[in-house]
Amino acid sequence: MEGKDTNVTTKAMTAEELEKKLSKEVGVEVDYSTITPANFIKFLIFSGLGVWVFFINTTIGGKTGTPMVLFIDWLKATLGSVKNWMTLIVCIALAVTFTIAKVTKKGPLAKFHEKDGMVDGVLFYLAAIFAIAITAMPTSEHTISAGAAEGALNATFLQKVMDPEVGPMAIGLAGTCLFTVTIAGWLVNLLIEFGILEFIGTLMEPIMRRVFKIPGQAAVDALSSFVAAPAVGVYLTNRLYNENVYTEKEACCISTNFSVVSLGFFALLVSITGTEYMYGPAVLCSLIIVFILAIIVIRIPPLCWKKDVYRNGVVQTPELARPGKYTMGIFKKALAAATTKAKKTQYSVFITSIPDVLSFALKIVSFVMSIATISLFLCWYTPIFKWIGMPMIPYLQLCQMPDAAVIAPATLVGCAEIALPVMTIAGQQISEMAIFFVIVLSTVQIIFFTESANAMMKADMGLKFGQLIVIFLIRTVIAIPIVSLFAHIIYG
Repeated sequence: MEGKDTNVTTKAMTAEELEKKLSKEVGVEVDYSTITPANFIKFLIFSGLGVWVFFINTTIGGKTGTPMVLFIDWLKATLGSVKNWMTLIVCIALAVTFTIAKVTKKGPLAKFHEKDGMVDGVLFYLAAIFAIAITAMPTSEHTISAGAAEGALNATFLQKVMDPEVGPMAIGLAGTCLFTVTIAGWLVNLLIEFGILEFIGTLMEPIMRRVFKIPGQAAVDALSSFVAAPAVGVYLTNRLYNENVYTEKEACCISTNFSVVSLGFFALLVSITGTEYMYGPAVLCSLIIVFILAIIVIRIPPLCWKKDVYRNGVVQTPELARPGKYTMGIFKKALAAATTKAKKTQYSVFITSIPDVLSFALKIVSFVMSIATISLFLCWYTPIFKWIGMPMIPYLQLCQMPDAAVIAPATLVGCAEIALPVMTIAGQQISEMAIFFVIVLSTVQIIFFTESANAMMKADMGLKFGQLIVIFLIRTVIAIPIVSLFAHIIYG
């Protein structure tokens, strides 16, 4: 018996040592000896700056918003039409570099495009063609409005692409994406590299693990999307996946459930429908519903089928995934995790991160240009979206939503572009409840291919086009009765 007990103890000790070894390779490292004044000040200054830049509303020049958003808005206003020319240059450059990369099959360009297949190449070429057409031709002479062109069989394809609601809007979206993802992707170093993620993540771990089956750092991912853009949240998630903080399954769950639209985009949606008074209720309801959906969607296929494996090949053990407990020492542990990260970070990260940021941003811009143009064209000049929405009419009627036939297409077109749902109902005489329903539903669907979905596919966590379509449909089917309940409570 004594020998047996000794053997069991040895095995237990071996397992414990293994868990300690794995904890150094993945997740959050905690070293209490790093809690020194120098490391604490480094953590406090740079993390505080990151919180201010991303999360704290500030009034500058009579305008209020987070410093990052104010800077992006100022830059876009300053550059004006130059933004379109920058998008044109990016789209042409990617089409050229992709061609060279596939012909030479070696060198830096080949490495830059090593993950890009023929579908990506087609999108690069289409983006370049659309961008050239939109920027090179005077819109006053070559465009017709969507309303005037409806049913105009003689209108050329080029005229339709040049419609202000198609090509010009697409290149505007692409240019905005260029600035937002590049600037925010660079500034996000303040949140990633200096300990605030580790600090909040450690404090949130017991809740996030139990409720959402994901690490506490996901709370910051969601906030990053909420104040900047969904692609920024995806970029942050991808960075943490590559640093072995998240497993493949965790990264996929976080990207598809917490990459919410920004506060600024809520303002755009309510302005399109002329219902600015809905801004507050829409934001609050959207946040609540996003977390309700996450609890459900994370636990069902296809996300529950993803692997609990870190990027470096380490399989997540039950010990690594075990939710922590709130104890008297959790704040000190969170502080130690933050100072450990701050100590290890070199200031050169602001330089070394630039290539990754640009690579991520430039490709997304090209995809936004091509996919947004195609999606907007299909929306305004074909009945495809109306046909797609027809099966949703009985479901909406079951949920007692007014104007079900009018808003049915809006329930599915958001997969292409998040602003499309409200565009399809803008100017129509429908009830407040129906308008509110469309606005909130479009913000909780998460997956849209003009930005967030493209960012997810270009990331390293293994999300594919088909999987994203399935996740979008699942989120939509589950969200409709929940959103309709909130709509009935507020506007019933």
